[in-house]
Amino acid sequence: MLQAWLSIGFVVLIAVLLLAFIMWRRDNHVVAVAGLLVGVPLWFAWEYARPTWTTGIITGTEVRRSDPDARGTTTDVQYIYMRNRSDRGMEMTNEDSWWWLKRNSERIFNDAKTADTRQTEMTVMWNRWRSTLFSWYPNVIAIGPAGSWPFWSLRTIGFYGVSIVLWLTYFYGCFWLTRSRPPEE
Repeated sequence: MLQAWLSIGFVVLIAVLLLAFIMWRRDNHVVAVAGLLVGVPLWFAWEYARPTWTTGIITGTEVRRSDPDARGTTTDVQYIYMRNRSDRGMEMTNEDSWWWLKRNSERIFNDAKTADTRQTEMTVMWNRWRSTLFSWYPNVIAIGPAGSWPFWSLRTIGFYGVSIVLWLTYFYGCFWLTRSRPPEE
């Protein structure tokens, strides 16, 4: 349980909240509220897009046809089911993603089906959240054999490189606003 609270996402959220608290204590109330109004939604968007990976056994795959929309169009949604090393079940979708430059959903689904029949341990990289209320599923970005993969993939390095620039810009902007604005009286 402690591992989840020490993840990079929660560390960044705590840093955003701590920065707002420090600015509030220094009587920069407007900058503190503005920092929260920008930082918390930015954190939610970043956490939603952030890649996560887990290693486990693929326990099944399925293709379901979606309900027709207003124009009567249906789509086939590919689902991948997995049990991770802590024996927790995960349900994920497999869709192309322009954000992650992913156009190989069929290959990933084929790899998942093969891993399901062979019962081999795989590492799956995914993003998004699971919400039963909104019927959201994480999306599989990549799949590969268990081991030293996927942290060093170009997608992951690029995402975290852009993330470092994004969060440094946010914190620098907050500090700059604090220094350029006199304290309120």
